[in-house]
Amino acid sequence: MKALANLDKFEPGTKLKSWLFTIMRNTFYTRIKVLGREAPGIEENISGDTPVAANQEMAARAREVQRALQKLPPHYREVLTLVAILGESYEAAAEICDCAVGTVKSRLNRARHQILQELGEETN
Repeated sequence: MKALANLDKFEPGTKLKSWLFTIMRNTFYTRIKVLGREAPGIEENISGDTPVAANQEMAARAREVQRALQKLPPHYREVLTLVAILGESYEAAAEICDCAVGTVKSRLNRARHQILQELGEETN
């Protein structure tokens, strides 16, 4: 999908296979970087005890978040899903949404604030 979206950036006379491999490699590195930021650390659980949260509280909270997501305007929801949930870069989200990177950042910020406000967690 990324290659098709950026086909205009391919330079004739160069090797297509190398260009496609570079796209795949860069995508892989980006995903590894994102996963590295989200990986849980051992330091979080020094005692070795595994805390178990009550399932009903988690289920209720998940429903609240789902309702808050549904209340977002579609363009905010799309950017929030791409960047915060799927882990896409701002640049990739901008290509998918066919808008500028600044617009993606702005929509993401507004979506986050609206979600927090809807959940009653935003402090002004």
